Amino acid sequence: MRASLTARRSGLWLAAATASIAATAVLATACGTGPGRHGNPPRVALARTHAVQPADSRARATAYARELLASLVLPAGARKLSWPARVPAGLLPARPAVLSDFVDLKALYQVRQSMSATYDFLLARQSAGTTADAYGQGTLSGAVTSQFADFSRAHTPDGIFSADLNTVIEPRPGGGSLLRADAFVAWYPPRGTASRIVATAYRAVTVRWLHGYSVTARTFTSRHAVLYYAGLYNGLHGAPDVETSCPNAGAGMGRNDYQIAFIPAGDQPRVVINPTNCMFVDVSIGGRQVSALYPAAALLSAARQAVRRSQAVH
Repeated sequence: MRASLTARRSGLWLAAATASIAATAVLATACGTGPGRHGNPPRVALARTHAVQPADSRARATAYARELLASLVLPAGARKLSWPARVPAGLLPARPAVLSDFVDLKALYQVRQSMSATYDFLLARQSAGTTADAYGQGTLSGAVTSQFADFSRAHTPDGIFSADLNTVIEPRPGGGSLLRADAFVAWYPPRGTASRIVATAYRAVTVRWLHGYSVTARTFTSRHAVLYYAGLYNGLHGAPDVETSCPNAGAGMGRNDYQIAFIPAGDQPRVVINPTNCMFVDVSIGGRQVSALYPAAALLSAARQAVRRSQAVH
């Protein structure tokens, strides 16, 4: 068990991604996984072209995990071992908070250097593009039994939610050490029932800021504004299936929420999206909750700017 941690990741295992801004709407993806999976919503006008790439596949994530594992810089003389039938109890890596849609490729190495020397080497010679975001040691009855260093990549290929390379080291009987490395790569699931929309089917966008007991609202009717907000919405990914500990802002004076509503020009259903501070985006189409999307950063920024100079209404 890891009893001592020198540095650790803050918050969720969520990528610090910003939604892609699409100039045109795109075709809705097929149903898939992710938080808030629901039945089919009312039919939405769909575009005929793909402006956003579909959710990545397991095969592509596996290929990227192999690349990540191969990028690990090892001490001189390190030798890869066959994976044992029983892994030593101390060689258990930190697992990401992603519950599904990820792969884990692992490798075991015999290293000539001691546990501490190997640990120092890994931290001093990180592979290009990675950052050490968690490192420390495991103890038992006051004695250090293992050390670990976990790395992540801030920039990942399109469709990849996150990529981590987690290592753990323990002394090897007879000298040297054993090093386990796990490449965890998660991909975005399909958008599911959160259909993309065609901006021309909507005549206006209303942005609301629900703060405390007040509501600040602003409505945009220009074609440019509708295209802009539709592009932000259409550029979102399906929400990854992750463990969350994000607190609910609550109601009353503690409320601080944003809502963006697309007002239809004809018989299209009303689309309402709620970007949250947890980076997830709740979506309802025609009054029915559909699959959640990710990430909320660009929508939150746009909503805050939109209502900055508006007057509060009660």
